[in-house]
Amino acid sequence: MRTNHLNRIFVFGSLYFFILLFQSCVTTDIEEINFRQKGKIKFWSAKSKEGSKYLEALRKLEESNTSYTGEFDIRIQNFFPKKDVFSLAGKIFYDKPSGKMQIELTDQLFGISVSKVFSDGQTIRIKTVSVDKIHEQAMDDIILSDPNTRKQTVVPFPVIYYLLSNRNAELFKPQWTLVQPNDGIVLVRKPGEEWTYYTAENGIRSVEWDSSGKNVKAVTSVQGQVEFPPKTTITRIVSRADGADQNRIEIKMKKVSRIDKLNEMLFGF
Repeated sequence: MRTNHLNRIFVFGSLYFFILLFQSCVTTDIEEINFRQKGKIKFWSAKSKEGSKYLEALRKLEESNTSYTGEFDIRIQNFFPKKDVFSLAGKIFYDKPSGKMQIELTDQLFGISVSKVFSDGQTIRIKTVSVDKIHEQAMDDIILSDPNTRKQTVVPFPVIYYLLSNRNAELFKPQWTLVQPNDGIVLVRKPGEEWTYYTAENGIRSVEWDSSGKNVKAVTSVQGQVEFPPKTTITRIVSRADGADQNRIEIKMKKVSRIDKLNEMLFGF
């Protein structure tokens, strides 16, 4: 386990270092989004009549979505070792039948490919320009490591994947899930982590992720109208210890083309 962890730090440390070398000069802060206060809310079991009916409606809503390709801009704001914001351009390919998603990132200024990230919903594979070996790991967070200070930031990749693929219902296992249909809230309590979904008529409005094991909290929120895929999302990651911001991620879709099924040749390194 320790070897895999160190490899992960090395891979993403290299990626982070490369991005820093080619970052664009962007100074505007990414908007701060807030975590919602649930208060004293009565939840229903997912196995109950009310809970199962509500979750079935969410599943049917997901089934109406399609595969798609798109282009987007991504901005990342770090708060260590100093506060800075950099931006990248990206392409995304998502195949609904298989759940495969591939994200390609390029530097906006030079048009240089930075990395490719592939996931089938179970595993993640990453190839960066600075490392020949393809890194593979289970569906989990991605660790960014500053090569100078060795400080790390956890990016909750599953939160972003599930929102951009809208395959959230896969996480709603009856043994983990509670539902509040009137307020449109789904609470998923897995060992060591908790997911809270706030839904709207057309889909997921925001997702909160609370991990005791990684000592971080994250919230991803759709900005503006809820649609698939969302045009703009903001993710905020904070420390559970003191609530201090670690980083923020803004993804803005520029162009989307929907299709029934993607060509398998689009996926791969």
